[in-house]
Amino acid sequence: MIRVLAYGSVVSTYVLIVIGGYVSATGSGLACPDWPLCQGQWVPPLRGAVLIEYTHRIFALVVGVFIVSTMVYSLLKLGRERTVIALSTASFLLLVAQVILGMVTVRTELDPLVATAHLGLAAGVFALVLANALTVRSLVIRPGFARTLPKTN
Repeated sequence: MIRVLAYGSVVSTYVLIVIGGYVSATGSGLACPDWPLCQGQWVPPLRGAVLIEYTHRIFALVVGVFIVSTMVYSLLKLGRERTVIALSTASFLLLVAQVILGMVTVRTELDPLVATAHLGLAAGVFALVLANALTVRSLVIRPGFARTLPKTN
């Protein structure tokens, strides 16, 4: 299970960064000029630039689910694996900062400095989830690791 969560965090974070690049390239960043709502609605009419920006926001939720699940699982089930716990917790904390910076990006109407920081922080989140996935991979191939995992029925 930890591999699915850790690898899912990597893939979903990468896809989110690609979607963010598409948002920027198409000039769709202000299609949802408010936050957390989009055009004053939880689910706006999904067409054109709004669809592009809203897809970015929804996919951020997918990333959040993977990163939070990875952290919770590691805290509850992998108490001895301090590196996984540290990396998954750091990933979560950086993601929280990233979400806040995403809000600031919208509220400052895509200020170039804030938007650049948003991309830089995204790279940091990606680096952490990738480091965590590589750590999990090395644990899974380590002899005896499977015996330390709780049995699931």
